[in-house]
Amino acid sequence: MGLTAAAAQGMSGHAGPVSALATDGERLVSGGFDGRAILWSPDLQTARGVERFHDGNVTATALLPDARHLTAGQDGRVALWGDAGDLLFSTPHGISPVAALAVSPDHTVIAVGFWDGRLVLMDIEGREISSVQAHAGRLAGLAFLPSGDLVSVGGDLRFFRWDGSLSVQASAGLPDLPNGLARVGDRLAVIFAEGALRLFSPEGEVLPERFLSERPLVAVTASPDTVAAAAVDGTIWILGAETLQVRAEIAPEGGPVWALALAGDTLVAGGASGTIRRHATADGARIGQAQSMIADAYDDGSRGAEVWRACAICHSLEPGDHSRAGPSLHGIFDRPIASVEGYAFSPALRDLDIVWTPRSVAELFEVGPEIYTPGSRMPDQRVADPADRQALVEFLERASR
Repeated sequence: MGLTAAAAQGMSGHAGPVSALATDGERLVSGGFDGRAILWSPDLQTARGVERFHDGNVTATALLPDARHLTAGQDGRVALWGDAGDLLFSTPHGISPVAALAVSPDHTVIAVGFWDGRLVLMDIEGREISSVQAHAGRLAGLAFLPSGDLVSVGGDLRFFRWDGSLSVQASAGLPDLPNGLARVGDRLAVIFAEGALRLFSPEGEVLPERFLSERPLVAVTASPDTVAAAAVDGTIWILGAETLQVRAEIAPEGGPVWALALAGDTLVAGGASGTIRRHATADGARIGQAQSMIADAYDDGSRGAEVWRACAICHSLEPGDHSRAGPSLHGIFDRPIASVEGYAFSPALRDLDIVWTPRSVAELFEVGPEIYTPGSRMPDQRVADPADRQALVEFLERASR
C-alpha cells in the first residue's frame, strides 16, 4: 500500500523527493530523501524491491551489468546489492556524506566522492585501494573516461583528471561553481550554479558551452549523443552532445529536478515532487503514465480504485503474487501482519501485534507506516483525506477477496 491518487500520475514510491537515479533501459534504481532505494521493473510500472539501509538521503545510485547495483548516502556509506535485494557489502558510516559515485569502464572499481572533498577508490568488493583529498570543498561530480582515468570537479573551482593510483594527470580552473558532471563519450559535461552547461576535454579545456538559465543547474546526465540538464526551478533541457544545440525544453512539474538518467531514447527525471517521469530524448515528449495494468484490471470506477492505483506500484491483488516490492494484498483482512506465505517480511514487522482490519488499514494511512509499523520497508505515505482513506478500505474489501 502506499500513495495518494495524485502520485499515480508518475512513478512514485518515495515518501519525499527523489534524489538519485540510474538506468540501463532494463532496470532503474531510484534513491530518495526518505533513505530508501527502489528497484523498478523493466517496464518501469511497478516497484520490484525497496531497500531501507541508509540513514538520511540516498545521494547516489549506480548499476552494474551483472544485475547488481550500488547505493550511497548522506550517512557516508556505500552499499552493494544483489538482484534479489540482498546486501552484499557495505562500508562503515562516514564522517562526510557521499556526493558522487562512479563505476570504472571494466566494472571492477568504484569511485566515491565526498562532501568534504575526499576521493576514494575501492574494488567492487568494497576494499579501499587508494584515497586522496581531491578538493578543498565539496566534490561535485565524478566520471570515468573510456581510458579508465577518472575526472572530478569540486567546490574549489578545480577540474582534475586522475589515473588509477590517484595521481593527477591534468588539472584546470573552472569559471564558476560546479554542481555536477557526466561523461559524453570522451568529453565531460559540467553544470554550473550560474546556469551554464559546458563541455570539457579530458585535459580541462573548455569546449562548447550553453547558458541555459539564470537559475543554478542542479542535475545532469549524458550519453554519447545526448546531454540533459535541469535547473533548480524544475526546467529540463535536452541537448545534442556535439554542439549543445537545444532539442527540447521541458517546463517545470512540481518543483526542482534533483536527478536525471538516460538510456537509449528515454530520459528519466525525478525530484521534489517524489515522482519519476520519462521523456523522449528526441523532443521531450512525456512517455506514458505510471499506472499498473493490474490496477486497471481491478478498476471499478470508484474513488477507492483511484487511490489504489498508487498502491499497485508495490502491491498486487492476485493470490500469491509477491513479485513487487510488497506482498500481495489478496485476502488481507482478518490476517495478522507479516503472516502471508511466500514473502520475506522485515523482522520488525514480524514482532508487531496487528491484525489487518478496515480500521487498522485506515489507521495505517492516517498516521503513516513510520509510526504505525516502525521498521517497515514501506515508504512513509499517508492518505490525508478521511474520505479517501474510507474509499480505499471499501475498495480493498471488494477487490482483495
